[in-house]
Amino acid sequence: MKNVFFAALMLLFTACGANNDKTEKAATDATASAEKKYACPMQCEGEKTYAEAGKCPVCKMDLQEVAMAETDSAGHNH
Repeated sequence: MKNVFFAALMLLFTACGANNDKTEKAATDATASAEKKYACPMQCEGEKTYAEAGKCPVCKMDLQEVAMAETDSAGHNH
């Protein structure tokens, strides 16, 4: 009887623990996609960024996605 109780308890903890990982990953993905910023690779306007991809109004080059320091390491676990 103790073995059945122990097995059920372990199954419960395993199921609950796996659900948290999926929830955290979904929240991190949604936040990262909402924070994308784009900038000119030639930095024509200094550090100015744009919310959407497009062309630089000064040199007409394609804007490139800016790597944000806080989004690069978010969710990184060892």
